[in-house]
Amino acid sequence: MNVKLLTKKNLAKASAILGLSLLAYNAKAQTNITVNTEDTWVGAMNVYNLDGSYAFYSDWGLADVKSEIDMAENTIGLYPNYNTYNAADPYWTNPDGSGNKITEGLTMVINDGLVGEDVTFSGTVVSNTLAEGYVAKAFLKVLDANWQTVGESIVTLSEPGNFTLVLNTSEYPAAVHLQYGFMMTGVNANPANMEANGFVLVTDGEPQITEPETVNVTLAPSTTETVNAFANWFLLDGTTYENGSIWSLADLKTEANTENDTYILYPNFNTYGDGTDPYWANGEIGNKVFEGNTYVEDNSLLGQNVLFTGHCISNTLAEGYDGIAFVKVMTADYQTLNFTSSELVTGESFNINVDVADFPGAAIVQYGYAVKGLNANPTQMEALGNAVVGADALSVDKVVKNKAVIYPNPTSGILNIAVEGTVENVSVYNMMGQKVMQTSGATVDVSALNSGMYVISTTVNGTTATSRFVKK
Repeated sequence: MNVKLLTKKNLAKASAILGLSLLAYNAKAQTNITVNTEDTWVGAMNVYNLDGSYAFYSDWGLADVKSEIDMAENTIGLYPNYNTYNAADPYWTNPDGSGNKITEGLTMVINDGLVGEDVTFSGTVVSNTLAEGYVAKAFLKVLDANWQTVGESIVTLSEPGNFTLVLNTSEYPAAVHLQYGFMMTGVNANPANMEANGFVLVTDGEPQITEPETVNVTLAPSTTETVNAFANWFLLDGTTYENGSIWSLADLKTEANTENDTYILYPNFNTYGDGTDPYWANGEIGNKVFEGNTYVEDNSLLGQNVLFTGHCISNTLAEGYDGIAFVKVMTADYQTLNFTSSELVTGESFNINVDVADFPGAAIVQYGYAVKGLNANPTQMEALGNAVVGADALSVDKVVKNKAVIYPNPTSGILNIAVEGTVENVSVYNMMGQKVMQTSGATVDVSALNSGMYVISTTVNGTTATSRFVKK
């Protein structure tokens, strides 16, 4: 098979477009293919009923598909299908003379030798005069040993100009076959309407790939985006999925602090209720692993390089509860294509970078925060802690103004509490949620406590905040 690769001259030009060196191309085993009428082009047909249900697949002659190859001009003309039309056969033609099947004619090259390489298929749409109802697309796909598609890149051919498809076939271990070419979809047509139905003319062309723009996003109460809440819950093993539902931020429980532009993320308490529903409650504790998501869904990020940044002011979530920041890429029916997360760590910023363009089929992009752990008894709210997150790190002065800062941590004896105001109450809990100490004032003697992790709850000017500390 004579696959027409781009010449070194053209490859250098393509490299300049991409902002890459030739060395980088060689290192990635990049193979660039384009429309070459000297290659072995074959035809095939997928046939569907008018309701969209699948009928059958068959090899098909190029002339019958109908695709016209002009080797002198190195062009391929892609037409709607006409050879199946038969006014005397109700399987193919309706009594009113219209076609009775949706045909998807394939004009393609099969080159299994490219499996394992990073392949670019490019070309040029010279013209498109197709009538409404007919759609032409270029495709690049890999299939398994049973000819089932395991990866693909597809683009609609509409306006004249370049098309470029990229598929790193090494990402698909099951891939055995590689196909590239064109598909024409629409109702099988009456040959008398051939001129009116039009066609698409394609030829060769160099790849034109532009690096996606990096879009920086953050999430805080000041955001202008709509902030959503969604809950997933699992059995107590934490992995067996039970259900998911839209939730409210208040019930999730996510609190917006507009004074310092932060969100406070808690475990979920509202599902526990009064503890009498055995689905949600198991005595004094919850009966489900609950994942509360506070997020923005922004599909304008499709095709972009997304950088989600923020800062964790504090994370006092008790053991067994995980707080994360995340970016999620999904299909139109909410199947996850990519999930990238970063743990929320006290005093640390996070940077999550996801190139959404890397995921063919992406239709939904979400970014935000999640807290996962046992749905909790509201009586344990102080002991279970929270995570405070924002777009930026707060200054020390602002942290002190808005919450208590304890030091030294770890400590073997005295804890100091730095805060703007009067410390009205101090409660200390062990990791079982049991209160082991209650006092007041800006210094706390914890020398009598056993070594381990504790949660300290401080009330200042009527506002309560929690932190964790380690007793040495």
